[in-house]
Amino acid sequence: MRVLSGLLLSVFAVTGPTACNDNNDKNTATLTVSTDDLVLGGEAGESETFTITTTAAWKAVPSGEGFTLDKTEGTGDATVRVTAAAGNWDGYVKQLGSIEIAATNVDGVKTVSVSQDEITPVLPSEVTLVADFTLGASVATPELPPYSTDNFTTGRHEYTIGGYTFAIFVDPDEGGKFYWLDNKQFSPSIPDPAQGLFFSKLGAYVEFPAITGKVLSEVHYLPTSQQNDVSLDLFGADDSEPQYTLDYGDDGTWSYTLIDARENLRYRIEITNKKNAQLAKLKLVYAAAK
Repeated sequence: MRVLSGLLLSVFAVTGPTACNDNNDKNTATLTVSTDDLVLGGEAGESETFTITTTAAWKAVPSGEGFTLDKTEGTGDATVRVTAAAGNWDGYVKQLGSIEIAATNVDGVKTVSVSQDEITPVLPSEVTLVADFTLGASVATPELPPYSTDNFTTGRHEYTIGGYTFAIFVDPDEGGKFYWLDNKQFSPSIPDPAQGLFFSKLGAYVEFPAITGKVLSEVHYLPTSQQNDVSLDLFGADDSEPQYTLDYGDDGTWSYTLIDARENLRYRIEITNKKNAQLAKLKLVYAAAK
């Protein structure tokens, strides 16, 4: 009996500590991830990293699309690089998916959200917009109202031309009206440019777009051959009066060069007497804001 008792004692001494070590491994293994939110740059191939801190074996399982991992499993501490598969031209930060990280003997998982920043287009230092009203009423969206002897458009209306928003205003209290006009309907011999935007009278204006990061630097106003005696001036949409120089071209173009235009402010060309304006073509030049 003494021999048997000694043998059991010897077996317990060997097996007992082994079970205790298994429990200790499970209780002491940890998993830490350096971030739960990873934002990749907008260009294809841009990457970011996150670190895994653990003494155990681990796996990283991605879900979603648009990104790759340089490693998906390992043992112990690691740095994982996440790379964008394509550029993001959508115009907003885009959610690509997520990565779940799990480690042996660690309860639960860690999740890293993966998104991608947008690509911001680089605007040219100078932007030129042209509104050519000789092309017809359909140069604008919606189309400009046609000439009519008894159905005139008044008030303020917005139109898209070349992807930018313009506004036309005429004051009904001043007897104002605006429409698209082809002067050749009255006489085929009228010289070009004969087609354009007719707007009248005192206080009537055409308002230009504002472009982010730009300032209006030049306004080139080409009237139709039938515009007479109208007085025009430039104003800000806030009724400010910018400084400018004015030159007249051989083709009849009125060329304004603004001296102190402000960024993100819409400007307009406005009638300052009781005459009618006929605008054939408008060219706007925007320079980079300083």
